[in-house]
Amino acid sequence: MSNHHGTMDTESITQGYLRSATSTPPPTFADHDRSQYHIDFEDFTKGLQAAADAVFPNNQTSRYTKVFVLMLRWADEDPNLPVSVEINKLNDVFHEIYHYETETWNIPTEDCHYRLNEKIMDFVKPTEESQTHLKIVYYAGHARLLDTRLLVWTR
Repeated sequence: MSNHHGTMDTESITQGYLRSATSTPPPTFADHDRSQYHIDFEDFTKGLQAAADAVFPNNQTSRYTKVFVLMLRWADEDPNLPVSVEINKLNDVFHEIYHYETETWNIPTEDCHYRLNEKIMDFVKPTEESQTHLKIVYYAGHARLLDTRLLVWTR
C-alpha cells in the first residue's frame, strides 16, 4: 500500500477506498440494481436444486443428518410484495419434497431488530450436532445497504 517513501501507491487506491489482501470492492451500482430485482420462483427452485445437488452429489446420502429451515417475513406484509405466497410455496418445497424441518416466523413490528436478532441467534446456536446439521435462513422482504456497507432488512 505504501511505497518505500511512505506515500500511498495509486494502484492500492481503487474507487476511493484502500484495497488490502482481505478487502473486497464495494458493490457497483449495477450490482445494487441487480439485487433490487425479485427472483422468479422457477429460477429460485432451479438454484435450490443445484445447491441440493452440490450437498447431495450422489443422490443417495448427505453429509447432514438433519436440515432446518427458518423462513422470515414481516408480520405487517408489504401489499406491493406479498411474500406469504412465496413463503408458502417454498415451505412446501423444503418440507414436502426435501423433508426438511421448516419454520416460518413473522418479524414483529415492535422491537423488531432485537427480536429478529434473538430469533436468528437462537436458531443458529451451536449444539453437539452442529457438524451434521444444516441450517438455512431465508428472508423474504426488502433490504438495503447502509453507507457502512452493512445490510439492513427493512419493512
